[in-house]
Amino acid sequence: MKLNFIDKILTLINSILIFFQMLLMGTFGDFHYFPLLNILVPIFALANLIFFIYWIFIFKWPFILFIASLFIAHSDWSLLYKFPSNSISVSNGLKIMSFNVRLFNSYNWIGSDDIPNAIESFILKEDPDVLCFQEFSFEKSPKFLNYKYRYIQSLTENGENGLSILSKYPLYNKGLINFENSNNGGIYSDLKYKNDTIRLYNLHFESLHLSSNDSMNTTGHSEKIKKRLDHVVKKIRQNKSRQQIEKIFNIQEKQVMKFNEIQEKNNYLSIVCTDLNNNAFSKPYSLLTSNYIDSFVQKGSGLGTTYEISSIPFRIDFILVDPRIEVIRFETYDLSLSDHRPISAVVKL
Repeated sequence: MKLNFIDKILTLINSILIFFQMLLMGTFGDFHYFPLLNILVPIFALANLIFFIYWIFIFKWPFILFIASLFIAHSDWSLLYKFPSNSISVSNGLKIMSFNVRLFNSYNWIGSDDIPNAIESFILKEDPDVLCFQEFSFEKSPKFLNYKYRYIQSLTENGENGLSILSKYPLYNKGLINFENSNNGGIYSDLKYKNDTIRLYNLHFESLHLSSNDSMNTTGHSEKIKKRLDHVVKKIRQNKSRQQIEKIFNIQEKQVMKFNEIQEKNNYLSIVCTDLNNNAFSKPYSLLTSNYIDSFVQKGSGLGTTYEISSIPFRIDFILVDPRIEVIRFETYDLSLSDHRPISAVVKL
């Protein structure tokens, strides 16, 4: 069917949106000049999907624009969305979980006193071999008695919160990674698994420093949540907030480069669990994955959302593996026990 004048205008808008989406996804090469725009990839993708449905509904040719973008930028789309695999893996391997537990709800962000016990029950059910927690609270943490080997470390002097690696397998050669002028950082430990040694990293990169009122994954009190959503949108629209976020992204880049320098001295196969505080289309992610495979891209499904801002889905938590390690399974858990969702990967050496 021929396009009328309005359809031609819509086709032009659709074409521009698809071009910018592909540009921000890195289809035409890394594009990180405007870091805040990379955050908007899910919004561009949703708009283009709506256009696609519209063109299909009225049965007009511009639906090809969306299909063409999928064909041209297939590998980039996989960072945003993965179609579920029909194959069922029965292979066993090492199960690793990463979870920013937000201090086990120490400040009652979620209206429940039972969050630590709920997290412990969830862990007991999923039964990972290795647990990497970010924003770990020494005081509020459950015992996690199934994990004999552990490395728990504050990132500040005499701090009561930090990072942890809990394991069913022996840990040794433990160490701390400090980031300059930051309360964020990382820890690492070597894990003895069967006849192999694996270097485990648990990293927490610079946060956006949004207040607790900006969290999207609290439960109950819908009117309060709506006000919080409006508050976040208002902050991001302000130029000062944009400059602050871009500054934080630059800090993240420097932190990733420091980690990469440290990792270059490691001779073992390695696995990284991280709250990157940035998405898969950012420069920090690009730098961090230069020597790693994103386990979600290998075996994940759906959007893999681990965090939300103003109802916009983001994947900012990652389990990255050495290319010589096979990813058997990956899962993102739909839980509301923190402002982040936990993720796990089963790997085979």
